[in-house]
Formats: sequence, structure tokens, C-alpha cells
Amino acid sequence: MGDEKHLAAFDVDGKAAIGSAVALGTLGVLSFIIQPALVQGFVAELSVSEPEALNLAGIEMLGVAVATIALALPGLRADWRKLLTGALLVAVTGNILSVLLLGTSGIWGARLIAGLGHGAIISLSFSFIGLTRKVDRNLALYLTLLLTYGAFGIWVLPGFLQEFGFAGLFGSFALLLCAGLLTVGHVPRSASARAEVPAAARDLSRPLIVTALMGVFAYNLAQGIAWAVLFLVGLHAGLGEQPVATALFASQILAIIGALASVFLAGLIGRRAALIAGILGGAACIALLLGTPSAMLFLIAACGFNMLWNFVLPFILAAVGEFQTNGTMVGNAIAVQMLGLGIGPFVASWLTDGSSYLLVELVCIGCFLISFVLLMITLRAHNALLHEGEKA
Repeated sequence: MGDEKHLAAFDVDGKAAIGSAVALGTLGVLSFIIQPALVQGFVAELSVSEPEALNLAGIEMLGVAVATIALALPGLRADWRKLLTGALLVAVTGNILSVLLLGTSGIWGARLIAGLGHGAIISLSFSFIGLTRKVDRNLALYLTLLLTYGAFGIWVLPGFLQEFGFAGLFGSFALLLCAGLLTVGHVPRSASARAEVPAAARDLSRPLIVTALMGVFAYNLAQGIAWAVLFLVGLHAGLGEQPVATALFASQILAIIGALASVFLAGLIGRRAALIAGILGGAACIALLLGTPSAMLFLIAACGFNMLWNFVLPFILAAVGEFQTNGTMVGNAIAVQMLGLGIGPFVASWLTDGSSYLLVELVCIGCFLISFVLLMITLRAHNALLHEGEKA
């Protein structure tokens, strides 16, 4: 009983707790957030085919997905600080092995190990944010930091790889993850530290919960497909490597603006309106890439896609977090989010041989539309429960 009181007394809204969660979120996505440039780097520096490069990125994302699903299992009641320490060490190990095994088939296993560590870090950091009172705002702050890193990472990565290679990149990742051990003492030990149950939280039926999670999965599958091939789509359209990197850098800057916009608009616009703009707008941006886009059209599509992605994500996670009252929904949503992002590169590789990305783009758009329908169904059901409570 005393331990439970101690856990519950932890201040999840303290500056150190929120700052640590935000920093960990960035460490978790060190490679994923720069994935478009990373995939092109595999092609240019490791001399592999485009489908093989997508699969190499996908094997790491598979590890991310496995770890997030494992941490979302209802029977898992381990101390989050111990889990975080283990996750950081696994990620460090995977990145060190990646340095040692470059140029061999062992790189596949090394990236899988790294993905397992990164995935656990991502899952835990999202869970920490999900316990706070201002989930929408804190998620947006979380996204702002990692997108700032992503913007500059994508911009400088081609030159960095030419100078230092993947040994320098994966070695840098390992060092940053070691520094992440300093955050362990500032994060909660369990979900019992949750500040309070949101006033709008309601328990939806199991079929509706599954529907909501399928919507989150479909949305992130679309994102995983698009993010993995975006650099390659630009090159296939005849744009140079650095112009594409510059366009994606600009898209990351716009993504930061999108995340910040969600901070200021969280209490001013409804989640339904945010989902309409974010999801359907994202589909429209991918539609702009059909055929052979010009440099300007590629820039507009990439910027719009990335900005809307990071604008709507806090709204999606905050919305589904209110579909249960026990505080577990955000963790479940993160698990299916990472599953979608992890499968995305594999799906993209299955849909292209490198000569055309039309089918990839069409499937991506279809996933956006499916996610929109599923999330709207559950949002309407949640609103109905809220109105019933008001009448009562």
C-alpha cells in the first residue's frame, strides 16, 4: 500500500518529468524521423537496391513495432524506470553492433535490436506524456523537439554520410542514447502516477475500441508508407539528392509549425474539424505527388503532408485517449501506431520495384481515407456518450 501511495505521489506534470519525456521521445525516433534521407543513404552509401533499402529501414521499424506491442500487453506491470534503463541499453547495443557489422548481413539483426530498444523508448515516452493533464499541449511540445532534430538531420545527413559514413551516424546514436540514462530518475514508475481521469473520458464498447485502434493503425500505415518513400519519389521525379533533402528540411520546419499550431488551437477547435483537415489534407498532399511532380509541387506536397501529420497527431492521440477511463488507451494507440509505421516501409517495398511509385501512393491515399472513416465513427460514438451524460 505504501508503494502505491509513493507511485501515485509522483508529479507527472513537473518540469523535469515532462522535459525528460520529451527528450526521450526524440531519442526514440533518432533514425525514424530522418528515415527518408536514411533510406536514400542506404542506397548511396551501402550500394543496395531501393526495395532492399526500404526493407532495411523496415526491419528496424519491425523491432519498434514489436517492442511497443509488448509494452502495451495488459499483464505487463514492470517498473517503468527499469524498463526504460533496459530499453536505452538495448538501443545502445543495437547501434554499436550496427557500426561493427556494417557491410555484412549481420547489419539486419543489429538494426532489429536497435529497433527493439528505440520502440520501447518511444512507447514509454508517449505513455509518460499520456499521464499528464495537458496531453494535447505536451504532445505538441514533444513533437516540436523531435521535429527540430528531424529537420536539421534530414538536411545535413547526405553530407554527414559522405564525411563520416554510417559508422559515424550509428556511433553518434549510441552516444546520445547513453546520455538518455540521465533522464531515468525523472520519469514515473507506473500508470498509477496519472494526474487525473479526464472529464471527457468515457468507456466505449470493445468493438468501438477495436475500430478506433484500426483507425489509428490505418492512419499510421499511410504515414509509414509515405515517409519511407518520400525521398525516393523526389529522386524518381528527376529532382537532385540535395534539392530533395532541402525540400524535406523545409517540410520539417513546417511540421514544427503544425505541432505548435496544435498547441494553440487545442482548446479552440473541435477534434472533428482537426481530423478532417489533418487526415483528408494529408491524403490530398500525397495525391499531388501522383505522376511526375515538379520541384515546386514536390515542395508543396512534402511540406503540407508533414505539417498536417504533426498538426493532427496530438488531436488523434488525445481523442482516443478519452475512449477509456483506465488510462491504457494511449499506450494501446502507440502500439498500433508503431505497428503501422513499422509495416509501412515493407508495404512500400512490396508495391514497387523502384521504377514507379504510383501504386504506393494510391495505397497510401486509401489508408488515409479508411482511417478517416473509422476514427469518425468512434468520435461520433464518444460524443453520443458525452451528450447522454449531460442529459443525465
